Amino acid sequence: MKTSTDLCDPESDGELPGPFEIESYEDLLQFPDIPVSTIETPSGKRATTEPLVDAIVVPTIRTAEHLYSAMKLAAHARCHLIAIYTNAPPRGLSAVLNRLGLSRITVLTVSAGTNHHLLDLGASLPQSLVSPAALDISRKRNLGQLLGRACGWTRMLFLDDDISKLSAPKLSSAAALLDYYPVVGFQVKKYPDASVVGHARRMAGRRQVPFVSGGSLLVNPQLLNGYFAPVYHEDWLCLINHHRRGEVAIGGSVAQLPYLPFSASKRAEYEEFGDILLSGMLWLVHSRTRKGAADTAHPTAEIDYWRAATDPRFWTKILDQRATLLADVTERLTGKDCDGPSPLPSLAAAKQRLDSMKAGEFVSFVEEWLASLARWRGRLPNPSRTVLSDKARAVEKAIAKLGLAHAVHSHEVSVTQAPASGTGPIGAFADRCNRWIADNRRRFGAQSER
Repeated sequence: MKTSTDLCDPESDGELPGPFEIESYEDLLQFPDIPVSTIETPSGKRATTEPLVDAIVVPTIRTAEHLYSAMKLAAHARCHLIAIYTNAPPRGLSAVLNRLGLSRITVLTVSAGTNHHLLDLGASLPQSLVSPAALDISRKRNLGQLLGRACGWTRMLFLDDDISKLSAPKLSSAAALLDYYPVVGFQVKKYPDASVVGHARRMAGRRQVPFVSGGSLLVNPQLLNGYFAPVYHEDWLCLINHHRRGEVAIGGSVAQLPYLPFSASKRAEYEEFGDILLSGMLWLVHSRTRKGAADTAHPTAEIDYWRAATDPRFWTKILDQRATLLADVTERLTGKDCDGPSPLPSLAAAKQRLDSMKAGEFVSFVEEWLASLARWRGRLPNPSRTVLSDKARAVEKAIAKLGLAHAVHSHEVSVTQAPASGTGPIGAFADRCNRWIADNRRRFGAQSER
């Protein structure tokens, strides 16, 4: 029987492409038929009088203006918005909120320098270089997940503030898939989300199909298997067991605002460990899928997977293949004209970081992460038996229940209510929703109560 190390070996018969040669991991995703749904019709098994999702969670560090698209989506979808900042809300937030008259919003801040046994569970994982940005986003996504769990929510959207092309009807259709899958993602098809090396790889003509991203991710917090560790691709790591079991569905596509990936070479240095780690872990799932391995949910298959993921020989091969990739991409892009900053300094930074890493660092990380995952599952709060319609009050109660009051603070934001009559597009939209609910209250009321 071939081992995972053998499958990495170029001399191996019937070999699979290595993790940095594969164009797509779409075989790890489910592509079910997306229900035809609008904001005026039922979304899956959810009553029509309920919001499309329980909450939209936006972890952000940017200005108030960057929250506008998420606020617009929340207003159209009639759902609660939770914006999570670091230390203090940005200036001008009230003015931005008043442009839409959005009242269903909770503004939270996470205090830097504080510690919580679940919020910061992954902070002690063995990494020789940890990005401050990774620490920040992991805390905020963990907070969103914990709030959803404690509040008893079953539909929640993680949304980054640079995601576009996500409408309320598209959200409604995708959210209905949460009746069957614990995780439903959107693929970023316009300006695909990728690491710095991933962008350089595309520039060099090596195709890479978009995967799934925590920047636009629907989850059922009661069923989510992992947590968000402070490492690049923390979303992929959180979902790795769901990928092993074929439990991640795709509900459509979105776009991401473009940025300059090569403007700071430090970014490539910070991303390198996580990019290698998750490329290797996803490849192990992919290899078992392609080789017709036994049921991945079976305990034997799980033991086999984690044995391979903690084998130093496997990571030695992966590091060698990463070096080959960086050398090839660097050679292809040397002397090539580029719009914007050159990718070469970033590739050099990634190579320098790669040269400092050993297989044992990946083995230690995976072993410690598995131990921390067991602690996470054991310490998760029981979901609320009563799901409050007042989401802001539910969040406040959850913060207290989780023992987070020392680290997480809720902020009052002055908001002017939306017009009662159909003044402007949002007011007119609200009027249509209210009329539809009133017309159908008698028809659906008995079902909702049951």
